[in-house]
Amino acid sequence: MDIRRILQSPSTFLIQDYEPGLCIDLPHPPRASYPVEQWRGLGLEEALRRGQELLQKCGLSTREDDLVRGLSEFTHAPQVHDALSQACRLLGLEPKGSASEDLFALLSRTVLSEPSPAHHRIYCHIPGTTTRLEEGATHFGYVASGTGQLATEGRTYPLYPNTYFRVPGAARVEGDCQLQLITRFGYLGLFTLGGPVEPWGRLRYIDGCTDSLLVPPVRLGDPCYNALYFPPGTRQTSHTHPSLRAGLVIHGSGVCKTPTVDHALTPGKLFLLPPDTWHAFWTSDEAVAGRSALTVLAFHPDSDHGPTDEDHPMLNRTYFEFLHRLRSEARTSGLASR
Repeated sequence: MDIRRILQSPSTFLIQDYEPGLCIDLPHPPRASYPVEQWRGLGLEEALRRGQELLQKCGLSTREDDLVRGLSEFTHAPQVHDALSQACRLLGLEPKGSASEDLFALLSRTVLSEPSPAHHRIYCHIPGTTTRLEEGATHFGYVASGTGQLATEGRTYPLYPNTYFRVPGAARVEGDCQLQLITRFGYLGLFTLGGPVEPWGRLRYIDGCTDSLLVPPVRLGDPCYNALYFPPGTRQTSHTHPSLRAGLVIHGSGVCKTPTVDHALTPGKLFLLPPDTWHAFWTSDEAVAGRSALTVLAFHPDSDHGPTDEDHPMLNRTYFEFLHRLRSEARTSGLASR
């Protein structure tokens, strides 16, 4: 890998033109810890006040009633104390009977823990050279232009514009192509090669946008690779993600609005969003025939969706009791399965 320039763990939103040989290294250290001793013995009202203050201090909340409102809508419990205990149970936490300690445990699970502490790297392939990919990692890639090939042990696959892949372990990328690579160290996924990326997404996303899950998680919690589509006139609600987002603009144009500056989005721009970065994508009102006004690829280092040993299509559609048929029908009907 011929690294021409390296950036270490950018702390703010980053967007720039494709730069051959650019490497963005993301060790991604865990967040700072908060001692539980400071929460012991607090009454419910004071614990809630401190909890809301913590959300705002971490930059995770813009509403003063966000904590209480979230607990209420999550559990549908009429009293805040009951909502807190029920929320703990729903997240697999055993309530301790102390409002302050229960709230601290809940916040530790949801906002103080680091959901994806793994090491990641973003790299821009240098056209006309060979980029070698390491063992002990999984590499996600997208070919923006030009042609090349992906070589693994014993096999070689042609790479064309507007194709994407996931390759575990050692491999080589060769050819005169503009290709972004995102590496997740310490994880081995399944080999995937696909494309072209479709002009519209298949799943609903916020504010009229759509999404296609190009490379899904093999198991619950695994990384994934998405295509996001923004129609004309999009004015996204400002939002955050709990872990980094990285990718490439592949079609159209728009603006990413952050609290400090607006960033122009055009094809070939690569981007990085550190965890909990407030942002919103906007597009112009001008219609684009047959496709979205803006399309971006987005790598997620983790997921809260995917198969588990207890919940996957092969198991769920295996019946030897009537109960299994009921559960399967509930899933496919969009109802609670358990």
